[in-house]
Amino acid sequence: MQQSGYLFISHDLEVVRHLSDRVVIMYLGRVVERAPTAVLFGRPNHPYTRALLAEVPRMDLRHRAFEPIRGEIPSPLDPPQGCHFHPRCPYAVPRCRAEAPWLREVAAGYWSACHLNDMA
Repeated sequence: MQQSGYLFISHDLEVVRHLSDRVVIMYLGRVVERAPTAVLFGRPNHPYTRALLAEVPRMDLRHRAFEPIRGEIPSPLDPPQGCHFHPRCPYAVPRCRAEAPWLREVAAGYWSACHLNDMA
């Protein structure tokens, strides 16, 4: 049996949810999270993924006000030192400003790049 794969790139997370078996979330050119679709949408680990999923339009929340991620988007030409998301992350600690987190397995088949995983 021959298998095939597709790389589908989109900012529409509801489409991604319905078309993909696995999802990779990136921020400023870095992978911040990688997981099976159902797991990622059910239990997002990285603060950026949580923020993205919190703003996916839903029919049951039609009258909710849109809440953008706070802070300025850093320049991709000159990203900040450490975790690229730290200037906008509500959970950032000093380590986030100094050291880029490694993508590591936080559960079977679930990878995340966040220093908060070391504090659990």
